[in-house]
Order: sequence, then C-alpha cells, then structure tokens
Amino acid sequence: MKTTIFLLFILVFTSCKKENSQEEDFANLNERYLEIKELSESVDCEDSSEWNFTAYGAKACGGPIGFIAYSSKIDTVHFLKLVEEYTKENERLNIKWGAVSDCSIPRGPKGVKCEDGKAVFVYE
Repeated sequence: MKTTIFLLFILVFTSCKKENSQEEDFANLNERYLEIKELSESVDCEDSSEWNFTAYGAKACGGPIGFIAYSSKIDTVHFLKLVEEYTKENERLNIKWGAVSDCSIPRGPKGVKCEDGKAVFVYE
C-alpha cells in the first residue's frame, strides 16, 4: 500500500509542470535565435556564391521577422531545421500570449555579398 501511494505521489509530482511566464518564454525563444545566429556567423564570408539566406521568425499578424544568411559550408539541413523550429515556436508563443506586431513586411534580400568577412544582404 505504501509503495502504491508513493508511486502515485511521484506520478502526480512529476506530471505537474510549471507554466513559463511570457518573459521566460520569449527569453527561451531568444536563446534559440542566438544559437541560430551563432551558427550562421560561424563561417567567414569569403565567397558570396557559397551563401544563401532564409526567412526566420513569425510576426503576430503574419510573415517573417527577418532574414538570416548562412553558408553552404555549415550543416545546412540542421541549420534550416533550427530556423523552422524557431519559427514554429515563435508562432506558438504569439498565439499563446496574444502578441501584436507592426504588421510590416520585411523587404526580402536579392542575395548575399561578403564585406570584411561578414555576409551582407544585397537589396538591389
């Protein structure tokens, strides 16, 4: 009997999950973005033909937050998966917290060029 009560206590205790605050949720989301940014910047930009870009994030009223460049020298499958997961989490948190945004649509770059070892978007 004591074992059953103990197991029931463990089950109830471990199933109770503390809900994050809005600040904690968006801080965790920002940590994910910083991981993506770090991976993006892990390779110096020397040849722009080795670079591409993708949209990331989700504004509350739709569309991406912005764009991020990445090198073909990194694990692009992993990188794009991280971006996709970040964007889905951003969408989920926008709904959860009733987020609002300016609803502007960021201008998409036409390409990437290299300046001082950094990837810079081309908008021409």
